[in-house]
Amino acid sequence: MLFFMVCSTLFAKKEMEISFWHSLGFHVKEIIDEMADEYNREHRGIKINPVFQGLYQDMQVKMVAAAVTRQLPDVAQVQFEYLDSYVDNNLLNPIDDEIPPEEKSDILDVMWQLVTRNGKIYGVPFCVSTTVMFYNEDAFKKAGLDPDHAPDTWEEMIEMGKKLTRDTDGDGVYDQYAMMFWTNGFYGIAPFLWDNGGSLLSKDGKSVVLTSPEMIRTINMLRDLVFKYKIMPRTWTDWEGGQAFLTGKLAFGFFTSAAISYGEQNLPWKLRIAPMPEVNGKRYTMLAGSGLFNFTKNRKKRKVVNDFIFWLVNKENTLRIHESVGYIPVRKSALDSLSLKAFLKDNPNFKVPIESLSFARPLPTHPEFFKINTKIADMLEQITLNNADPIEALKKTEQEINREIQ
Repeated sequence: MLFFMVCSTLFAKKEMEISFWHSLGFHVKEIIDEMADEYNREHRGIKINPVFQGLYQDMQVKMVAAAVTRQLPDVAQVQFEYLDSYVDNNLLNPIDDEIPPEEKSDILDVMWQLVTRNGKIYGVPFCVSTTVMFYNEDAFKKAGLDPDHAPDTWEEMIEMGKKLTRDTDGDGVYDQYAMMFWTNGFYGIAPFLWDNGGSLLSKDGKSVVLTSPEMIRTINMLRDLVFKYKIMPRTWTDWEGGQAFLTGKLAFGFFTSAAISYGEQNLPWKLRIAPMPEVNGKRYTMLAGSGLFNFTKNRKKRKVVNDFIFWLVNKENTLRIHESVGYIPVRKSALDSLSLKAFLKDNPNFKVPIESLSFARPLPTHPEFFKINTKIADMLEQITLNNADPIEALKKTEQEINREIQ
């Protein structure tokens, strides 16, 4: 009997282990761990090992190090803006032939655009967000504004902003402002540049164009919020602005929809959400986030990884991510579901990013996007904090970037 027990142990099928690196915020880590545990319980013989690798930037540093040592995980959650570097370095294979037709048709076309490069699909959209307006209902009421009517146009934003910018202690200095324009590079200006008909990259996608009339108009519009209309602080850093928003000293700002749940649960005042304001009769928002990518070259593992990826983005799970965080459901079946309609009826803030899909645009793609973005962020800080000449700043930054990326 002992002999047979030993033989059974020796010849038992070995459990297949799949390494899964993810990088959602700390408040979402538990959800991902729970989903991986559920998959493991439902699929005997497979062990998904989720490893939280910090925020997107932390994750990318670790992924680059793993690529150098050829120790990439089997599956990883990667920010869309980093995808080009993996494709260009042949670290990812296209998955067009590995996508079941029913999966392909149920995921929104605009979502597939986020993981497509040169006409080929390299991953599956997972956590997708839009930029929306967060605003403080209490601040609107104190300023005599109707909190059910958020600024819908750029002009309304300025007029309401004047009422929301106040000297609350009577010392002659504004200590409460309407808004903060985050100097986080192209992320902050993208929707407004698109509203003005501009683009970041040249037609061939190889260089940046910062001195176009559309970009100059966009930068001057944003600069006017500080120096002409005075509804935005001049000297506050992004960190100081974030603290001011938390404490109610900023009335509204533009944030990722992925922060809706966190904001509702942690802000000391009532959070309201509205779409991005219309500019020149146009309205755009930025579509961003991350996808799931199959890095393994092992044929057997690839099948398991693909199954796990599509399980993570199935109807139930994409709804769970939406309701728990604020990411947009990637599936048509989820968006059409009765359960989502019931949830949105009770949670109207979550409806805004979904409705924003009709005017959402993916970011431009470039292998050096983050290098470009860092330079633009530095430039915006100089313009808003140091009152640098916008034309000269745009010209100088354009030249510096193009020298480095071409």
